[in-house]
Amino acid sequence: MTQQESSSGVLSEPKPCGECSLCCKVFDVAELNKPKGVWCRHFVKGTGCGVHATRPHVCSSYQCVWTLAAPLDERWRPDRAGFVINPLPQATEMELVVDPGRPDDWRREPYYSQIKRWADRDAGPLSRVLVRNQGRVIVVFPEAEIDLGPPTGLPNIDSGYEWRDGRLQPYARYAKADEPARGGTA
Repeated sequence: MTQQESSSGVLSEPKPCGECSLCCKVFDVAELNKPKGVWCRHFVKGTGCGVHATRPHVCSSYQCVWTLAAPLDERWRPDRAGFVINPLPQATEMELVVDPGRPDDWRREPYYSQIKRWADRDAGPLSRVLVRNQGRVIVVFPEAEIDLGPPTGLPNIDSGYEWRDGRLQPYARYAKADEPARGGTA
């Protein structure tokens, strides 16, 4: 453990982005009228942000999980992995936002087996792993992936395990904010 790393594996100072700027492609930035999935018009290959000093707060304050998590080595740097691990307000959820030019890279190793381990709700602090890929939302479980398709406008994703055919099986669906969870267990 380094001086910068806490016992939880979170760095006290973020790793530098280096040559990575994948967040400048995969996210929408309303302040710049930039849609998700395309490079920002201010992105300069080999340099990064061409308006770095005056970029919007949403850009200057953003830190992907790779920059904050000591256990994630250089292989997990977003431009190398092909996806950004986006921090969510709910610390129990993880969201991978996939580069549309590399839609299957999240299923390569070493990523896929680790993503499946993170998705094991009994083995760690996470209750859900989401993959946003080419306009679709995929809920990952250790034993399955459930493709919910494009977001529907419903505010929540309900997922977990329910009894079907005599055994617990994963489920996921879009749900209204006030709709109760369907499954028997989270």
